[in-house]
Amino acid sequence: MIYTLGYGRWPTKIRLERLIQTLLETEITTLVDIRHSPCPSQVNPLARYGPRDWHLLDGGIGLNGHLRQVGIDYQWIVELGNPQKNDREMRILRAHLAVPVEPWPVNRGLELLQHLVRKKGQRCCLLCACKDYDRCHRKLIAEAVSQRFFDGMLEVRELPSSASQRP
Repeated sequence: MIYTLGYGRWPTKIRLERLIQTLLETEITTLVDIRHSPCPSQVNPLARYGPRDWHLLDGGIGLNGHLRQVGIDYQWIVELGNPQKNDREMRILRAHLAVPVEPWPVNRGLELLQHLVRKKGQRCCLLCACKDYDRCHRKLIAEAVSQRFFDGMLEVRELPSSASQRP
């Protein structure tokens, strides 16, 4: 099984807390960050797009550090980010996924992901910012790894806002 989660569903004030709570309640062992740009756009903490707890930051103060404190591994697979973030139809990503023999970054990323998923005792969760699973590239990535490496038998489960609040 592979899990997916979009942190954009939570307000910024409780985002990190809910993210970690959901991962712990679901017993996720590895968070696989598939955001194209998990780092802040601006370095000034007071700027609109400045560093936040859910960004990848140095010194253990970002998402990677917070996860380490609660025993969850963090992996950023940049190759699984949507290559054209402004393309809501994800045409480029879909085209790249359609040709698994081409050396597209997403194909390298899927190879890395399937190794993580196959590791014994591993419970992986794909992370993106999008709150709507059906409109997010994480759905395409999860389905692609299932089809390509597990004959479609890898179950994909989108995590609810908090595992204790199952739909």
